This record gives sequence, C-alpha cells and structure tokens, in this order.
Amino acid sequence: MQELDRILIAVNCSQNLNKENIADKIKTKIEAKLNEENLVEWIKKDLEKLLKRWEKDNFDLKKFPYCNLLQLAAKFNCAKLAKHLVANGFDINNGFPLHCAAREKSQEVLVFLIQEKANVNLQDEDGETPLHCAAQHGHVQVVKILLAAKADVNMRDQWGSTPLHSASYRWDREIEMVKSLLKAGATNVQDKYGKTPLHYAAQRGYVQTVETLLKEGGADVNVQDKDGKTPLHHATDREGEHIQVVEILLQEGANVNLQDKEGKTSLHYAAKYGYMQVAEALLEGGAGVNLQDENGKTPLHYAAENEYTQIAEALLKKDAGVDVQDKEGRTPLYYAVYYTHDEHPRLNYQNPKVAKLLLNYGADPSFIHRPKAIIAGVTAGVISAIVVPLALAYATALPALAIVGITVASALIVGGISYGVAYKSSEHSLSSELSKVSCSNAHEQIPTP
Repeated sequence: MQELDRILIAVNCSQNLNKENIADKIKTKIEAKLNEENLVEWIKKDLEKLLKRWEKDNFDLKKFPYCNLLQLAAKFNCAKLAKHLVANGFDINNGFPLHCAAREKSQEVLVFLIQEKANVNLQDEDGETPLHCAAQHGHVQVVKILLAAKADVNMRDQWGSTPLHSASYRWDREIEMVKSLLKAGATNVQDKYGKTPLHYAAQRGYVQTVETLLKEGGADVNVQDKDGKTPLHHATDREGEHIQVVEILLQEGANVNLQDKEGKTSLHYAAKYGYMQVAEALLEGGAGVNLQDENGKTPLHYAAENEYTQIAEALLKKDAGVDVQDKEGRTPLYYAVYYTHDEHPRLNYQNPKVAKLLLNYGADPSFIHRPKAIIAGVTAGVISAIVVPLALAYATALPALAIVGITVASALIVGGISYGVAYKSSEHSLSSELSKVSCSNAHEQIPTP
C-alpha cells in the first residue's frame, strides 16, 4: 500500500512507543489518515479494508494484512518500530525481514536484527540469503556488515549462484563489493548453467570486475559452461563489442580457438555480429580463420552472410578459405549473393560489396549452383530408373538382365544430361546476377589480394 509506509514511519517516530501501544498507535494513524480531506478514494478504500481486517483479528500484530509488520519495518528502516515488534514477540526470521533490510539498505534495522541473532544464512523460497540480496542491489556497506556477522560467502541459491555471481553480473562500478567477497573467501564456482562469475562479468563487459576476478580471485580464464562457452565466447556474443574485456582475457591466456557445443569459436561470433575490433584482436591472438562449426561454417561464411565487408577482408588477408563449403555445400559467396535469413533464400542486392570482394579474392561462382544441379541430375536419374524398366517390360520381350542394363545406362545418361543442363543454366543465371552486382556499384573500390 502506498500510504502504509508513511503511516509506519510516523509510528516509528512516535514518542513513548512501546510493545503495548504499537497496535493502538498504528490504528490511530490509520484513522487519522482516513479523516484527512482530499484523500484519494482508492487509498481511503484500501485503508478502510485494512482497518476492518485488522479489527476482525482483534488487532493481532502477527496477522497484519498484506505483509508481516516486521518485514515492513525492515523495508522502511523503522528501527524503533522493529525493536518494539520483536519485544512484542515477533519471530525475527519469519517473513525474511533480514533479507528485506539487506535489499532495501535499511542498515539500522539490519544491525538490530543481527544483534538479535537473526539467521544471516537463512535462505528464502529462491534459496537466496541476505548476502545475495545485498550483492544483487549493490549495497557495499550492507555486504560488509553481513560478512562481519559471518555470513556464508559461498552459499548457493536454487540456480547454484553465489553472492559473487550476483555481484559480478550486476555491478562494475561497485568493485569494492567484489573485492570484499573475494577477501572473505568467495570462489569462482560454476552455477547450474556452468557459468562462473567471470562468465557473467565478461558477458556484461565489466572491465574492472573481470580484472579483479582474474588477478585477485584466480578465476579460470578457459572454463566452459554447459553450452561449451568460455568467458571469451561471452565477451564476443550478442550483448555488445567488449573489446577491453577481450584484450584482458587474451592477455591472461584465453584459448582463442576453443569451440563451444555449436562448434563456434569467439571469431565466429565476432564475424556474425560485426565486431571489427574484436575480430582484429582475435586474429592477432592467433584465431583460426578456417575452423568450421557444427554446420560447417567458417567465420567468413558469417561475415559474408551478414554483410560485414571489413571483417571479411580481414579474414581473407589471413588466408581464410574463400571456397570452403558448409554442410549444405554453400560457400561464403553463396551467402553474400543470397539473403538466407528467410525460409526461402532470395537474391540480395542491398550490399554487393562482400560478393565483389570474394570474387576479387578468387571465389568460384560455380559452387553456388552445383548442389541444385546435382539435385536435378539425381532426380532425373531416379525418375528414369523407375520409368524405363516399366516401359520396357510392358512393351518388349527383352530378358530381365537386358532391361536392367538398359535402365542403368539410361539413368546415367538422363541424369548426366539433366545435371549439365541445370548446371549451365544456373551458371548463366548466376553470371547474369553477378554482373548486376558488379555494375550496380562500379564506383566503389574493393580491395584486391
């Protein structure tokens, strides 16, 4: 409720507050609020409902509607109110008031609850401790108070995350928090997804956190998560071009050619998302330009597919195979000429620079339509192999062996002719299309090898 915080804060500031008069003081404040002029109607209705429900329970503080009163006192940092509630018999662990105080940075209530022996390692329904809450919200001083109270720095929540995971994922400017956790014995363990704090810091591009985890926390720079990704993979993934993080990871010995479960290296991702600076750093660090992922694609395939001319040129200068075929038999030129992001590939004239670059580096245009020609030849051969024996058996008295021989020969001949016709036709079609590509942007300079 929007007005309840003001009411409780007002009660907290009341003179002569004690455990016997808390209920009356809260009731009086609610009634006073109800008597205010120009009170918003929905607030009035909520307060009336609150008062009725409370009166029905005979003003039992422990049955306070909407929320545990001690939790509310923690939320609004009402230390005086919290003390009298505890004196009134409130369970200091019920409703996780210490979590609330840690989350809201309510230091007075936090210190009081710790002094009253609240369980600093109590886990809520998500398995989080107060230390998780403080780390998630960047409350450095609260983290230090909890650590001084012997909070377990390596407790895991239901996702296997420790407070160090939370701090590394959410905060870079509060580097003191990460340092405090490490000093208290936090370790770079993997969560249920196989990710360490370093994975998360690299993914977010947090330079200070990455440096601290590596140099002060001894984090493993090459540990792989459940998807096979290292921190270097995450630093080059879709969240942004984290060039500083990439450089730090490389300096600390990151294996530039480790492949994830999709067979991709960090260079595949840099080429896919167009991170030129990252690509250059990876190439300088010895990244393999011709490593193929599970689909047979090299980084050059991705650069061509996504029209990143500068990256494609950088790869070619490092001897990337210009005619390497993926599992579909497609070369980088195919992806440069065809837009493949739809269900059915279509010719792409939006950015012919990559296609022209690949051709200047000796790309073979014939590779593009070879699979189609093969399909045409095989299809024609199969049809011939079915039709010919049926026709011969029906119309002639030739022996079975002769029919088989004629069938095989006809299938090979028909298939070969179909392949040749399809290949030449498609090659002519491609030449025509490539001429459009070449002529439409003749004023643009494309580097030659």
